[in-house]
Amino acid sequence: MEPFSPPLPVVVGHRGAPLRARENTPEAFALAAAEGATWVELDARRSGDGVIVVHHDPHTPDGVALVERDAAALHSHGVHTLADVLAGLPAGLGVDVELKNLPGEPDFDVDDGLVELVADVLGPHLGTRPLCTSSFNPATVAALAARLPDVPAGLLFLPTMSLAAAADYALEADARLLCPHETCAGLDADTVADVRARGLALLVWTVDDRERAAALAASGVDALCTNDPAGVAARLGRS
Repeated sequence: MEPFSPPLPVVVGHRGAPLRARENTPEAFALAAAEGATWVELDARRSGDGVIVVHHDPHTPDGVALVERDAAALHSHGVHTLADVLAGLPAGLGVDVELKNLPGEPDFDVDDGLVELVADVLGPHLGTRPLCTSSFNPATVAALAARLPDVPAGLLFLPTMSLAAAADYALEADARLLCPHETCAGLDADTVADVRARGLALLVWTVDDRERAAALAASGVDALCTNDPAGVAARLGRS
């Protein structure tokens, strides 16, 4: 089964609609859906008491690591739990859960305990809305693919690696998605077709320029992750 349903490419609100609402909040996700996104992307980290929360950076703005505070304390800083976010999303809205688990960050877990915590939260939502997961950490991607075999796992990577080379790493990790930055080398129709023929869907981030979005759509990618879902949806004729 393909991760994304036509019409392709789907529009993914990057942390919601962060140009018009605070990122990674229920308000931002609802706004992205209202603006034409059929998916949203969010960031998953763990709190000090082992609750999955939705926040991009490893620290709150006051400099304290998320993993050093419990979920209740984080809520007072405007950080929501993944469970609460999922419960409040519009029906049918797809969700890409990006797991943050990088060496050098205070919440890094070499054993990928984050995967089990996220799986527990996603469990009640399997089959109720479209879902995928993603991570920059190939070991985390492999753990996600093993723990949640029915949820496509995606490998995120930086433009220092070409699309074709990254595909090899993604397949080694049993990923079903490849998630390149929009400046990555190889985002042309021929290479995109080759990568898709190897069984990988393509979710490109972060695409805010409307003409770039149109060009990537023409190349055959599956999903465009954007800070401007309204603008990209309008350019693709989806709004």
